[in-house]
Amino acid sequence: MPNKWIPVAATVLLAGCATTPVQDRATPETVTFEETACFGSCPIFSFTLKADGSGTFTGTRFVAAKGEHPFKATPEQVKAFLARIEAFRPEGVVEYGYDNCSVSVRTDSPSVRVTWQNDGGADALSWYLGCAEPKVQKIQPDLYGAWKELPLDDLVGTKQNRFEYEPQDG
Repeated sequence: MPNKWIPVAATVLLAGCATTPVQDRATPETVTFEETACFGSCPIFSFTLKADGSGTFTGTRFVAAKGEHPFKATPEQVKAFLARIEAFRPEGVVEYGYDNCSVSVRTDSPSVRVTWQNDGGADALSWYLGCAEPKVQKIQPDLYGAWKELPLDDLVGTKQNRFEYEPQDG
């Protein structure tokens, strides 16, 4: 008769495992986001965003504002930005580029680099967007345009005006 309790005990134990919530990774204290050069007029900039919404934008080329500029995001904007990039957050450091892309690599594309930093360390992604990894290709625009969740439009500027932001020689 004691054997009839084995299925009951197993069910109770497995049910406990099934309802145990998965530990969320800590919300980062800071996120550094960078878009790099391409062969063309891709905006080149980086920014660091703190959990409280304060940040520093650094514009380099093909952006409306060059140099360092402070900005302040609302809690809703911070949440939307973090949610948009969370699918890309690796465990540790991951790089998609020429050396480890599982498909043919297109040339002349920009890269996006993101670092999630907190007391426990950092996770980082460097993705050369010419590497069209099938598993993430569909969501690539979510990463490349993630900055649009933050109040950076006036600093990055518009696609139509990219060449106007650069001094012309001659």
